[in-house]
Amino acid sequence: MNTDLIYEKTASGEEAMHQRTRVIQRNVRMILILVDGQSTVADLCLKTGNPQLTENALMELEKSGLIQPLVEQDSLWAESKKVAQEIRAAAIDKAIQFASPKPAASAPAVKPVMPEYPVFVDSGFPTPAVNELPLSDFSIAQIQSGQLPDEDKEPVSLKDTAKKSASGKARISSSTPSFIERLRLLVPRSDPAKKNSVSIKPIRRGPRSSMGWPLIVLSGVMLTIVLGFLTITFFPYGSYLQDIERVFSQASGRDVKVGAMKVSVYPDPGLILGDVRIGLGNEELSVSEIRLQPEIGSLFEPKMLFRKMVLNGARLPVELVGTLSSVLATAALPTSRVGVQYVSFEKAAVSIGGLGIPDLEGAARLSEAGELLSLSLYSLDRSLNIETRLRAPGVEVTLNGLGWKPYQSSPFLFDSISVKGRSESGAFSIGSMELRLFDGLIQGSAVLRNDAARSISGELVFERLNVSRLGAALGLGQQFSGDTAGSVRFSASADSWAAIFSAINADGEFSMRRGNIQGVDLAEAVRRVSNTPVQGGATMFEQLTGKIRLTPMNYQFLGLVMDSGLMQSTGFVSVSKELNVSGKMDLQMQGSVNKTRVPVSISGPLRTPSVQAGRG
Repeated sequence: MNTDLIYEKTASGEEAMHQRTRVIQRNVRMILILVDGQSTVADLCLKTGNPQLTENALMELEKSGLIQPLVEQDSLWAESKKVAQEIRAAAIDKAIQFASPKPAASAPAVKPVMPEYPVFVDSGFPTPAVNELPLSDFSIAQIQSGQLPDEDKEPVSLKDTAKKSASGKARISSSTPSFIERLRLLVPRSDPAKKNSVSIKPIRRGPRSSMGWPLIVLSGVMLTIVLGFLTITFFPYGSYLQDIERVFSQASGRDVKVGAMKVSVYPDPGLILGDVRIGLGNEELSVSEIRLQPEIGSLFEPKMLFRKMVLNGARLPVELVGTLSSVLATAALPTSRVGVQYVSFEKAAVSIGGLGIPDLEGAARLSEAGELLSLSLYSLDRSLNIETRLRAPGVEVTLNGLGWKPYQSSPFLFDSISVKGRSESGAFSIGSMELRLFDGLIQGSAVLRNDAARSISGELVFERLNVSRLGAALGLGQQFSGDTAGSVRFSASADSWAAIFSAINADGEFSMRRGNIQGVDLAEAVRRVSNTPVQGGATMFEQLTGKIRLTPMNYQFLGLVMDSGLMQSTGFVSVSKELNVSGKMDLQMQGSVNKTRVPVSISGPLRTPSVQAGRG
């Protein structure tokens, strides 16, 4: 597939956006959402992190008629160049037609007659009558080959020449003027009287002015602009901060504190408020900078309208969406002195149940009356979208993502994410959660509380998880391979969200199929049966099942049952917080006559454990 192609949604594609039954597969639907008519195929592959999945989805969408390639048109410069070339060709054709003389109909050729006496040009004496003939009688007449006068023939008389010239003049005047005559008409003739006259300029007394009126007016305008800029830049706005705080407090219905204020002229004129805090205590909404762009006509009215309000660096917990809604509702009242028509966000940080998501931008959707309907924010690379709606007595939150990383160096790359929850009374409840990562699927529910102590609890069901990638993300290494499935219940409580995962407690069960364990060779340990431990090697298995218990101190794998063809093992393994492993396994070898049962102990670092048989 051409990675420079740009796709856009068709009418059927736009309709499919609102009908979930049209696109059954979630990955295909998420690719349809990303098609915006501006991103190339390479950009879409970069966003998803899975080029093969993206290209297959694009081909399927194009085959279904939901998207189509964007057809490029000639640029404005190319179109203008073509028009200029056409105009130039038409002008040249017109000039050729205008310059070409029309041939006289069946007019006999006129032989030029040379005068028998010299012609004086530019002299002060009158010239003979022959020289007063028009220039066209001598210079424009067509001279054909073989028509020059013969020296041996009798010379032509002056009277015959005049007659022939007069008849030729009548014929030429009846035809169309030649090109040279037309050029002569365009050149103005000089008047000898004027040429000989001398114009005397009056003598100017006193100093001569070096500036004309246009330059004086331009200098005045530039001076006015410079003075206005200096006034706006160095005006003491700090003395008016209390008045500004009082006006915005009355308009929002909350206490408003402003740290600094200035006026911006470029690129958008408006008022800039720095270090703004709206509300008090736990309901305080802080914004690094607010840019207000007023309606010019409303500056002279009782209620000042701001056509755009940009919140830069806002720290917005979802619990305070209700506070933002009440502020906008108060500003929308007719009695308010300030009104807002459009609200946007830049570099915003939204926290959900105490977990923050930085570097978001977006806008608030307002009703015609100016009340908040919803708040839509998205990450800079458009990989995550957060939408909040005020639903009393709480706030509904929806997260949708594709190829999203919590932060740049995070080992967790979500192929897709879909979370629906509700924030109410200091708790965020996740009703449904669907995460696709590590080639598998995780579903479940959870509750996050952001009280004096941060806490989390919930239940997860997972399937087809790549154990090698999961172990690398958890810091356990890639010693295990295979696909795993199971379920787990978990809970944790800590003073901060950064320490929540180290304080987690979980219980569940799991099963793995067609995998292996690197660094542990159980078959070699049974074959030796000596005091020398075995290191290295690998143990392959068809199926491994057991229970898992996670504590802040260690990871415990209990009731392990491993089926490796002729060898079956049962036992337990524990991995400490320092990644030291200890455990015991009972190996049972099935032969043709009898069965051999050998106890095996496992100990040492997780990456290079030692296996020794014969110890009960």
